Amino acid sequence: MNELLNWAQVAVEVIAVSGGGYALSKYLIKAKSITRNEHIKSALEFASQAVLTAQQIFGGGLQQQQVAAADLKNRLDKSGIGDKFTEDQILAYIKSAYASNKADGKLDTVKPQSPLDVKPDANNDKLTSNQLIEGETEGV
Repeated sequence: MNELLNWAQVAVEVIAVSGGGYALSKYLIKAKSITRNEHIKSALEFASQAVLTAQQIFGGGLQQQQVAAADLKNRLDKSGIGDKFTEDQILAYIKSAYASNKADGKLDTVKPQSPLDVKPDANNDKLTSNQLIEGETEGV
């Protein structure tokens, strides 16, 4: 009788361990999916910001797209998730952000700045990158 109880106990433990392993694997898959979704949300937010910045500096076209893609790649690398995205994915996020910003009317509010419109800093005859990026101009 004890041997039968031991076999029954072993069977229950094997089923519990199997079920626990299955549940753990399901949980890890779900956690990985959630993390991936968060990475995509971050990439799309960064892409939107990169498109608006490139629009402000370059106005539009292929150069805007290339600058925005490079900016997005740099932001992703600084965030530690750059290796999780391919160049094609980055370009797709840039195109998506451009379409989204255009549909929302955000691109219409960002006026391209000509380097001629940006005046040098009073202490320095050279333009700073912050002046171009942040739109720090005098009298514009």
